[in-house]
Amino acid sequence: MTRSSLPDWMMRPRITLSIAALLALTGLAAWFTMPRLEDPEMSDRWASVIATYPGADPETIERTVLEPIEEELAQVSGLKRIDSTARAGFAVITLEVSDNVDVKSIDKIWTRVDEKLKDAHQEFPRGAGEPTLDRDVSDPEAIVLAVTGAEYEQLAQAAQRVERALLGLGKVARVKRIGDPGQEVVIEIDPAVAAHVGVNLRTLTSTLASRHTTIPAGSIELDGRTASLRPEAEFASAEEISRTPIPLANGSAIALGDVASVRIGPSDPAGERMRFNRQAAIGLGIIPQRPVDLVKFGVDVRAEIKRLERELAPLKIEEVAFQPDQVEARLNDLGSNLIQSMLIVGAVLMLMMGLRMGLVLSAVVPLVTLASLGVYAAFGGVLHQMSIAALVISIGMFVDNAIVVAEDVQARLDAGTSKQDAMRQAVTSLALPLGSANGTTIAAFVPMLMAQGPVAEFTGALPVVIALTLVMSYVFTLFVTPVLTTALKPSTSKRDDWMMHLGQRLGTLAVTRKKAVFGGALLAMFASLMAAPYVEQNFFPHGDRNQLIVDLSLPEGASVTRVDALSLELERALESRTEVASVTSFIGRGAPHFYYNLTGWPKSPHRAQLLVTTRDLESVDAVQAFIRGFARRELPELAVAVKKLEQGPSVAAPIEVRVYGPHLSRIAQATDLVLREVTNVEGTVDILETLGTGVPAVKVRIDSATAARHHTSSTDVVLALLSETRGLEVGQLRTTRDPVPILVRAPLGRHLPPELLDSVGIGSGGSGKVASDVPLAEIADTQTQWLPAAIHHRNRKRVAKVLAELAPDATFSSVMRQLQPKLDALELPDGVTLEIGGAGEGSTAANDALLMAMPLGVLLLLALLLAEFNSFRRVAIVLTTIPLAAIGVIPGLLLAQQPFGFMSVLGVTGLAGIVVNNAIILLDLADRKLAEGVSIEEATREAVRARTRPILLTAATTVVGLLPLALSNTSLWPPLAWAMISGLTASTLLTLLVVPALYVLLMQRKKPGLVPAAE
Repeated sequence: MTRSSLPDWMMRPRITLSIAALLALTGLAAWFTMPRLEDPEMSDRWASVIATYPGADPETIERTVLEPIEEELAQVSGLKRIDSTARAGFAVITLEVSDNVDVKSIDKIWTRVDEKLKDAHQEFPRGAGEPTLDRDVSDPEAIVLAVTGAEYEQLAQAAQRVERALLGLGKVARVKRIGDPGQEVVIEIDPAVAAHVGVNLRTLTSTLASRHTTIPAGSIELDGRTASLRPEAEFASAEEISRTPIPLANGSAIALGDVASVRIGPSDPAGERMRFNRQAAIGLGIIPQRPVDLVKFGVDVRAEIKRLERELAPLKIEEVAFQPDQVEARLNDLGSNLIQSMLIVGAVLMLMMGLRMGLVLSAVVPLVTLASLGVYAAFGGVLHQMSIAALVISIGMFVDNAIVVAEDVQARLDAGTSKQDAMRQAVTSLALPLGSANGTTIAAFVPMLMAQGPVAEFTGALPVVIALTLVMSYVFTLFVTPVLTTALKPSTSKRDDWMMHLGQRLGTLAVTRKKAVFGGALLAMFASLMAAPYVEQNFFPHGDRNQLIVDLSLPEGASVTRVDALSLELERALESRTEVASVTSFIGRGAPHFYYNLTGWPKSPHRAQLLVTTRDLESVDAVQAFIRGFARRELPELAVAVKKLEQGPSVAAPIEVRVYGPHLSRIAQATDLVLREVTNVEGTVDILETLGTGVPAVKVRIDSATAARHHTSSTDVVLALLSETRGLEVGQLRTTRDPVPILVRAPLGRHLPPELLDSVGIGSGGSGKVASDVPLAEIADTQTQWLPAAIHHRNRKRVAKVLAELAPDATFSSVMRQLQPKLDALELPDGVTLEIGGAGEGSTAANDALLMAMPLGVLLLLALLLAEFNSFRRVAIVLTTIPLAAIGVIPGLLLAQQPFGFMSVLGVTGLAGIVVNNAIILLDLADRKLAEGVSIEEATREAVRARTRPILLTAATTVVGLLPLALSNTSLWPPLAWAMISGLTASTLLTLLVVPALYVLLMQRKKPGLVPAAE
């Protein structure tokens, strides 16, 4: 063969290598410049809605607000879940988009939801506010700060300054205020003084309302320009409100401050509160723009915080959660794993294949890895733990291509072929089988690639990067590896005789002892299945952060003040522990979304959530046990659930039993039964139910005839009670970004003793006074009754939940094996049904997402195999490697003490692609030998002998390449890595025996020299 007949890349090796090096340098540059996150970004599949109806009880909220909303939302296709709660004065609805909705359609669904909420508002009763949709609940608050060192009013002002400064930084999208109790202007009118001077309630409220208006006054033309008219019609301060003249019956006027106190202060009751290490705090959740290098973002924010601290001294700005540090640590660890994998694989290649060939193959590893990274970055890829781990996983996969080509070139060189002919013949003969092998490996990841839903989004970069790396590897195999093999020389060394000898022995065994081979494979499969029940099942592992989330709950209807006081007791106890670095409490709400799957809950007065940060990861278990023990001894009225940060999608609790029914009494009865069974199951802790015991309500029954004789009406009664307790809103003070309501109320407000309720004075619609001689008792009867504190719905059905965490030594599967039969045996009231949620539901949803896309992956795999072999028998032989690969997974997980869950399933998926690849290369050579005229037994033995070394090398490089992930400190990757390592180790030997034995068995009727076109 002449030089001119060689392909261009072989004729110009310097150009080929230069292009390869340039691509690798591009990837190296991308490593330092790409956007960086710890975890993949999730689409906004969740949203919340808040609808208010001040003064209404939960049953009224359910009937007049919640049900109209749910009826309208039922018309929106694409919503998977509608969780609703009606509480006194407001309703909270949480929405989730279905997993099968693609990301591009999510915006349309939320637009439709917003339209339906407006339609529902048309059906609301007078006084109910318009429901507000919050789509930002999924936005990650990458940095959470706490401003401390003063009272709430001063903290609010300082927080606003910090917020404005941070918004001035580049890459800050929004800043969320956390734990701000809000402010209100309170006009406390003394009933005795008001009655003495003759101030009428309606006159007072109408005077303030007419004095305070925000209606635009229009504009005029002035010197050829438009000049807006700006009458000073708004109150500018509490002092100005105090000076407002109030007309009296005799025609004179009196300043409001002479008959009432006017003050501005925190809202009472506070909607939410926050503390950092027991100090009052207002938090700021910083949401970065997308995409962003979160590490650099953190550096810029920290620099600005230091500057602001000097300006705001003695106030302090504390870091509650700082995601950029987590990103840097996580990516540094995985980056180290990537380098370790490349070095270990290179060392193994040189050890097993000699220095010269080992160096040739080792050079391919960083070139392909970095080139793939460069292409990934060019198409908008983000550097996070999924993308980096995918590179680590793919190293052992793609090095197989280079091994096969280099081995083929070396064999031809050893046979006396020239370098140029060896390179050309190797590429020509291997291009198609290697293409098919890579295609089938990619096909194994298609279900992951096509799956939809939160879990698919979380793991989505894994199949993308692996597929991209395999494609780049195939390109480098055809163009770069042959050029690198010019460094090889004909070998006379006996270094590989042991592999060839092993291959010869395995080939002979497979051909001559087929029954023994099949029997041994079946026995291994049976033993693996028998060991399966002993493997811990865990959908997603715990997170590996030195942080705990502590949920605190009182019965529905409890005041925020009470849960605040109990939370403070726990905070004091934690402060005394040396293992605890900081404690941040969020009262009346959940923690901000600083962790990717942490979903908080808005407006929950009876709940609080603590974020406990320990000094190191090893202290987490001890602090968790301390909290449980302290709460059990010292806080018996408080339901406490202590959770580690979890990997994977968010669930309310690992064990969740939902109780559905039309009647609250029957739901309560069934909930008690379920609660008893969950409590008696071994392995459950932190057990609670969401139904609650209800709250007292005072029913006011107005005697219309008596009220008419006193010239009063139902409206007068409502206004009098409202002004006595919560307060009448007469406007808003708009001197800051957030409007401050102006309320008129009696001094005692919501602290009015129940025994004084009958003496509340009712003014008339005409000239009645605030402190009228007509007490409430004369025109109405009051009666205390017990009402639901909250009513929960799930997808328009009333529901209660029983939730439980798992004890440290318990697993979801072991608990459910005990609990499920007991739940099935319960005699439930008529109309009541049960549903299991929690970790099992999350696992099912994730697996269903893969299964829905599985047919496409299987079809693609079959199409590629049929295109390669045009033979159903050969396809069947190749597919037998998949169950062979699964044989070693279960024993491997048992020995490594790793759980079987979603990450293990992903490991098995990747494993299937590798072993199919091995079978294709093996059968391809057997077919070529068969076509040359040798017997099927000899062709099979020769194929096993020749392919044993590359198959063993592929297994070895894949295993050692995965070891850094398997031995890493993270909890996410070891299950995947050990599943692949153990499965590949076991399947490699079985593949070298079972596949050739099947080949001889199914193809032995074919005559030598004839390879059928189709079978």
